[in-house]
Amino acid sequence: MRARGFTMMELMISVGILAMVASLVYGSLSVTISSQRIVMKTQERYHAGRVALTKMVRDLTNAFISKHVSIMEKNRETLFIGKDDKVTFTYLGHYRWNAEAPESDQGVVSFFLKSKAGVKQLIRREKTIIDDRPEKGGTEEVLAHGVKKLEFEYYDPLQEDWTDDWEAELEDTDPIFLDKSMEKAHKLSKKLAGVDEEEEFVLPDRVRITLVLVDEDGEEYPFETETELPLRHAFNW
Repeated sequence: MRARGFTMMELMISVGILAMVASLVYGSLSVTISSQRIVMKTQERYHAGRVALTKMVRDLTNAFISKHVSIMEKNRETLFIGKDDKVTFTYLGHYRWNAEAPESDQGVVSFFLKSKAGVKQLIRREKTIIDDRPEKGGTEEVLAHGVKKLEFEYYDPLQEDWTDDWEAELEDTDPIFLDKSMEKAHKLSKKLAGVDEEEEFVLPDRVRITLVLVDEDGEEYPFETETELPLRHAFNW
């Protein structure tokens, strides 16, 4: 018996069916891979936003100010300067990695935006030594790339409202007087001037942070959180 092979028509039909199935499989895989890339990109942006907010909240929670200053030498200026797009403050959250380093848990931190190659970055600047130039020096690290918006708001419990700026600087406080008579005279002059000591040098009750990230396609990823500042009142040491 002679073996019978495929005819040309049968081969053409088989190749056509195979091409159709391959096309359907490729289309399905292409959609799956594209969806996976979109999901991964979205997860990366949300992860970056959450990590950045967590870092800012942790540092702000450790913010502090102190009234203690030598009348002979004023070189350790604790402060909290908050603007709508930048905040600089002294805090108790520094971790000393090197046991021999001349550092403590105190430091100065700033959060702000900086442009690089046309892309805005969220920057965290930390200065491990508190001195009379808290807004100068230190090391910078990038917390997030592709930032469209960074906004800070500060809650004033006396006004019961949010404000775009908050300033608590050392120069506005009373020094620790060695002479009690000088201290009494200073307090009397403030009382006659109508200055309330409870209102002049404190941290905001809460800080609200709004962060908006954007990807290369222009898709926006908004984040917002609030954090309380437990060490609101200035130390006397």
